Amino acid sequence: MNLCFYFSFFIFFCNVFNSISAQENWRVFNPNDRSFELLAPYPMKSGEKKLLTDVGELHPVTWICEGQKNDDNYLYLVAFVDYPNGTFHKDSISLINELFKVSMETHIADLGGELVYEADASLDYFKGKIYRASYNQNKLVAKCRMILVGDRFYTLQVYTLSEKSLNDKISKFLNSFKVIRVVE
Repeated sequence: MNLCFYFSFFIFFCNVFNSISAQENWRVFNPNDRSFELLAPYPMKSGEKKLLTDVGELHPVTWICEGQKNDDNYLYLVAFVDYPNGTFHKDSISLINELFKVSMETHIADLGGELVYEADASLDYFKGKIYRASYNQNKLVAKCRMILVGDRFYTLQVYTLSEKSLNDKISKFLNSFKVIRVVE
């Protein structure tokens, strides 16, 4: 009987240790240009593409990491796009607000989802917005943060199941973003 108790305790301890160590494995992610950093639960993979737009050719850069087996979230994403110098003057409040509005609406439309909430979410003195969208008949959730730093537009996104959408890892990822240097 004692052996069974100790074995059960050992299994319990191992599960607790694995759970704690999985939470502590977050690492600082810093792209090659060292313009920002954030915490990510797993290694980030990058991709870049070219877009032809009304303001010229843009090159969005995206990094993702997929949630693993026991993760509450199935995708973490950070991306940025550099607009031409001078596109977003500090006094261009209506243009900046339009960027956030159109970006949010486009993302939600691409998901076929609905806006749950939105709020201002500035970072230091950089203008920002945070929002949550539900999609796939309210089974899935995307929580997103957008930040404009000079003429560079950042978006951070976490995707999860609706029933897991209040987990702390979402906030940890979205709130860990720090601007290291402004790219001009």
